[in-house]
Amino acid sequence: MTTLTAQYARELTWPQLLTLVWGRWLVSLAFRMVYPLLGFLAAGFAVDLTTASLLITVQVAASLLSPLGGMLSDSIGDRATMIWGGVIFTIGAALCAMSAAFIPFLLGYAVIGLAIAVGMPALQSYVSARSRYERRARMLGVLELSWALSALLGVPLITWGAERWGIAPIFAGLTIAGSMMVISYIMLPNDAQPPSRQPHQPASANQLWHLLRQPNILAALGFIFIQLAAVELIFVSYAGWLSSAFNATTAELGFVFGLLGVVELIGSLGATLFTDRIGKRRAVLGGFLLVGVWLLLLPQSGSWPVFLALLLAFDLCFEFAIVSTFPLMSGLSAQWRGALLALMTACIGGGRIVGSLAGPWISATASYALTSTIAGILVLIGVGIGVLFMKEGDA
Repeated sequence: MTTLTAQYARELTWPQLLTLVWGRWLVSLAFRMVYPLLGFLAAGFAVDLTTASLLITVQVAASLLSPLGGMLSDSIGDRATMIWGGVIFTIGAALCAMSAAFIPFLLGYAVIGLAIAVGMPALQSYVSARSRYERRARMLGVLELSWALSALLGVPLITWGAERWGIAPIFAGLTIAGSMMVISYIMLPNDAQPPSRQPHQPASANQLWHLLRQPNILAALGFIFIQLAAVELIFVSYAGWLSSAFNATTAELGFVFGLLGVVELIGSLGATLFTDRIGKRRAVLGGFLLVGVWLLLLPQSGSWPVFLALLLAFDLCFEFAIVSTFPLMSGLSAQWRGALLALMTACIGGGRIVGSLAGPWISATASYALTSTIAGILVLIGVGIGVLFMKEGDA
């Protein structure tokens, strides 16, 4: 397809990039911390675990609002949208810190989810606009390291602090950190503007519809939705699978979670170092091809070591592939990059919702093995769609 070439401003310096990594790490920490704290929060607010799991539902559902953030990014600029996302994040954290009951806490967490939906696509668009396409995977890969680092360096500290002091001081700290994030974003350089569009020109509904009608973009978004729906089938099921098939204890499940954090970091580093060299489209399709293979092999594992090795291989390849997907998508349109990355975030969230709802049901009514087999088949179908219809841009 024909793409518009952006007029790049001076590329980000390392201090500027590290500022963005810190902001991405902070919101990733707020996003991921609820998973190990569900039981703690349920007990603290005197609700059952099913009710507490609504915290996960609202944060994932908020990602469906990402297209609104993309339109805002294309309207007022990436940096301004990042700043507003930081302000919303700070408000949500403050609401959580002041909540004495579950419903106000849920509302505050929903606001945090909204902040992530608004701010993260703008942040990725900001980095993309200030990096050349041939080295963009390196820049976005460094940014995405924050996802794995939030599990390795943040979540254990948060869980320890919550047990020691309670949840309110944790969110008070996140409120202060959110305020610092807003200040750091204000100090960043303003956006670069593609020469083919006027500054602060918003994407209209007709223009977004035209964007979605482009076969390459539609195929890329469909590809992402299928892949995330497929892998989420496993992410919501592997703990139950380990418990039922291998009698894994809570401590062993925590150990596996830590190992997954390590391989996520390795996968992100791999994408950072090699995706530009391999080629973005080739890295994405090859990575997800291996994901599908590992998922089809997972039900054949008859022992704990083999199962764990296949699970770690699956997560390693998935992290490499999904991190490589961001620079690939960023190159499909310079004019509406913010909206496109926001649509990608919405497809990720939509896929995760479908997978999180279908995974437990398939596992309960059939088996964990069938869940993995279905996931592997869906991943390979997505790869086939990508091979046939998903092309690479260079915007």
